[in-house]
Amino acid sequence: MFSISKEENINELKQKIIDKKAVIGVIGLGYIGLSLLDSLGAAGFPLVGYDINHEKMEKLKKKEAYLNFIDMQRLFNLMDQNLFNASSDPKILKNMDVLIISVPTSIDQYGTPNLSNLRAAFETVAKNQKKQQLVVLQSSTYPGTTREELLPILSRTHLKVGIDFYLAHAPEIADIGNPNFNFMEVPRIVSGITPACLKMVSLLYQYIGCKIVPCKSTEVAEAAKLLQNAFRLINISFINEMKVLFDRMKIDIWEVIEAASSKPFGFMPFYPSPGIGGDCIPIAPFYLVWRAKATGGPTTMLEDAGRINNEMHHYVVNKIIEGLNLRKKTIQGSKILILGLGYKKDVNDIRESAALKILPILKYMQAEVYYHDPYVKILSGIHEYPDLYMESIELDYKNLNFYDAVVVITDHSCYDWKKIVENSQLFIDTRNISAHLSNTQNIIKA
Repeated sequence: MFSISKEENINELKQKIIDKKAVIGVIGLGYIGLSLLDSLGAAGFPLVGYDINHEKMEKLKKKEAYLNFIDMQRLFNLMDQNLFNASSDPKILKNMDVLIISVPTSIDQYGTPNLSNLRAAFETVAKNQKKQQLVVLQSSTYPGTTREELLPILSRTHLKVGIDFYLAHAPEIADIGNPNFNFMEVPRIVSGITPACLKMVSLLYQYIGCKIVPCKSTEVAEAAKLLQNAFRLINISFINEMKVLFDRMKIDIWEVIEAASSKPFGFMPFYPSPGIGGDCIPIAPFYLVWRAKATGGPTTMLEDAGRINNEMHHYVVNKIIEGLNLRKKTIQGSKILILGLGYKKDVNDIRESAALKILPILKYMQAEVYYHDPYVKILSGIHEYPDLYMESIELDYKNLNFYDAVVVITDHSCYDWKKIVENSQLFIDTRNISAHLSNTQNIIKA
């Protein structure tokens, strides 16, 4: 009987990637997974998507977009051409040449990584494992996850990594809502458990159209991603602390940053906020803090940055109270309108948003709280407030005087800030959107 040698098998998978006939399955169809599918589709690969969220998959089948900040039309067109199919049934992942894991990761209240999503994805991969298959982990996680968690699961069948299958880590990278950096324009860090794994994942991402940055180990790639996130967390938290410091000196932090940015070297501007949101910057660096405990490594700066970020919503609440007090009003019974729930402008993603921390505190203080967000029509079941249910109000600029305070949390582009400020009794500005307005008597920066 004719048998194919190991080298011929490797060449077969390589050839499928080169010919763009490799069938690629993506596990996890959030923003990162959909962006990846879009790029893979543009490159010409046949695609399959899998997500455990039945509601999202039903919307996808009906060609209904469930994220406002990504154009899903190309995926809908691929569905019409039978080049893309999606389901919440893992059987759809049978016989994939490539499986890419792109599921969310998190930490618990004690700062311990919650790997439940990852492990569930790993088990799904294991059930659909075959010879000559490339498995890529994209999710952000602590150094060692690919080798220590995923490799043992895929090795249960006694298939040899780097020979029978290929295991790689290519950490996700995205700036949600920023049209200047799409999936293929940002260099991609790639790594493999073995040199053969690295070559295979490098080949794939090159044929997608990405510039690659190879790493010698998956641990280096995992650490590089966390370093990127930690860098931003520390610098934004630092500038938030400077905001509080300069506010006590009656100095505008935004003017300070503008002046400091005149230095053409050795300074990079970061900007204050009511709190860092999203599923990466406020979370991923703490995988590193957790991992460091095993080595006794220092993480003081990271922990302090996290503490500062977690305190910013209290600062905003105190500024609201201050503004109301100046108008001889108390927080109790005051009507307060929150503008924007998204963790950043022009997106409907509310994960770790500062608004989700500020809003419940105001309600606890017995304020009458309302919100408006053009992208988040309903707010329900957040964190430790599972019974919370609110609907976005209809925004009428002329009626803003009804509220004792209007608080901007997310500076969506659709808002007419001049009209908002002019019609508000009190405007709490956390985003410096009032910087160029002439009438600022009713504004308090927070």
